[in-house]
Order: sequence, then structure tokens, then C-alpha cells
Amino acid sequence: MTDPARAQNRTREEIRTRGAIFNINEGIDIDNGQDCITRLIGWPGVGTRMVAFHLLIHKPGGSFAMESHPISEECITCIRGKGEVNLGNGWEKVEAGNVVFVPIGCAHATRCDPSSKEDFVGLSYTCPPLLEYYQEIGLMANGEFDTTKIDLLLLNARRDSIPKQCVMKPNELGGADRAEVKGYAEVARSGGIFNIYRGAPFGAYGGAMKFIVWPGVGAKHCGLHNACHKPGIAFKPHVHPIAEDAVMFWDGEGMAYLESRWIECSEGDILYAPALVRHGTACREGQRGPMNSSGCASPPQFDLYQLAGYLKDGQFVDFPVE
Repeated sequence: MTDPARAQNRTREEIRTRGAIFNINEGIDIDNGQDCITRLIGWPGVGTRMVAFHLLIHKPGGSFAMESHPISEECITCIRGKGEVNLGNGWEKVEAGNVVFVPIGCAHATRCDPSSKEDFVGLSYTCPPLLEYYQEIGLMANGEFDTTKIDLLLLNARRDSIPKQCVMKPNELGGADRAEVKGYAEVARSGGIFNIYRGAPFGAYGGAMKFIVWPGVGAKHCGLHNACHKPGIAFKPHVHPIAEDAVMFWDGEGMAYLESRWIECSEGDILYAPALVRHGTACREGQRGPMNSSGCASPPQFDLYQLAGYLKDGQFVDFPVE
């Protein structure tokens, strides 16, 4: 029997108020044409509010059309394969391990690397969720979700089999759109390409965390952080007074704390915690290696940036990138 905290075992109201554990292999697949699929995993149609997370699956030769979002920011964590990103100035190479930040109003598109024979897969966080998209695909009208249709789609959704083994690596891809080359002032305006392994360090919660996409680099609605847990290390369970958090486990096995207990998780699981719901992450003693997770919170968690010393007197100050 699956854990009662798993998303398929919770109602919308329970997810909205208590959170849940999702997985990248479970959701509603929307065929976007051009050999691309959007998998709806956590989104307002199932109970989230400020954060939505979708899996973007690009088949070989697949490409999403250029688009922009009038009020939403987007972060795409590349988790498998090779791809290309266009932030308005041509295509740049990305691979598993890169994170693409798209600010409000920035035209952008993604595609599978034309030379690749495997799928290019990324987890997209949008803050706030793209209500206009749910209208376009017929799951929302007149300000309300069609819960009957959504429930039927969930009932008939198949479980995918994306491999769990981590293939994300450090790299210096991104070309002219690589954030550290482009400069953070320009990233805030026209987006940038980061790497999940490089960011501003933070260690006050019990492990090694890095701030990847956050207000210090120009984000306004989202804060995407990476955390590495060595065996026996736990990030203390905590709450955010107004922010929602969605944390993807992407390397190794670990534990997610939700509400009042620890839950077994591994690669591909996503911990969703609404505001004021206690949550955390950990790696058990005796594990063969560390567990890595990355979380996207909206709105960003200013208390963490203050604690790190990067936000002083209401202003962001210079910070290291490691």
C-alpha cells in the first residue's frame, strides 16, 4: 500500500492545506504536438496555489514553440538528456544539470538537441501557475477548473518509467546566456542559464545548500535552491509563513518530512508543502552516498537570504558563487 501522503491518496483540499508527495512519473500528459509532452504533476487543478510543476518531455526532434508569460516566472531544471534553449537571441546548448530561468515577459522556447537520439526532459516550475495554459487545454473556464474532467484524466493516467538513475552533472554550457557570463542585471531582464551544482552557499539549516535562482540574481517570484545531504544529515523541519515549496529528489535516497513525520523518498519524488506546513529533507545514516534535492519556493524565502548574510538593510549585497 502506498503512503497516505502520496498525492494520489489525497484530495485537492488535503493537498492544498497539508501538502503531498508527487512523482515525475505520475500525472496528466498533454500532447503539445511537435513531439513534445507536458505532464501536469502539481498544479492548481490538483491543489497547489503559488507554485506549479510540470514535466517537459521533448522527444528526439521535438520542440516547444516560442512563448512568453505575462505575470509568471519559470525555472526549468534539466534532468535528462541534451537540449537547446532560446531566450530570444538564438539557441544555446543545455544538458542534464542546467537550470533555465525565464523572467516575466521573456520570449523563450526549448527543444531536444537536433543531434540527440534520446529524450530531453526538464522539470518546469512556474510561479504563479499559468492559468492561461489550463484554459487553452480545456481544463479551466470562467475562472473555475473542470474537476470532473481532471479526475477522469487522473483516473486513466498511466505511470511512466523515466529512469531514476541521476545523470545530472556540472557543466559550463549556456553560451552567451550563461548567467555568470551574462551578468545578473541582464538575467533579471532576459533570463539566463545556470547549473544546479553552482550557487551562493548557505549552511545554517544543517547541510550544504546553494541558492541557484533567487532574488539575488534577479528573480522576483521564485527561489530555486539545491541541497546536498550527506548520510546522517537532515535539514531541520521548518515552515514558511507565506511561501509554498516544491522539492524534487534528484539523486540518491532520502526522507521527506511533511506535517509531523518522515516519509521515504527517492529520485523523482517531489515534496510539496503549502505555507505554514512543516517540512524538511534528510539522508539516513548508512546510505551509500549523499542525497541531493532542489526546491522551488514562491514567493522567495527572504528569511534564508537574511540568515545567509546576502540581504542586509533591505538590499542584496555581493555574494560568492561556488
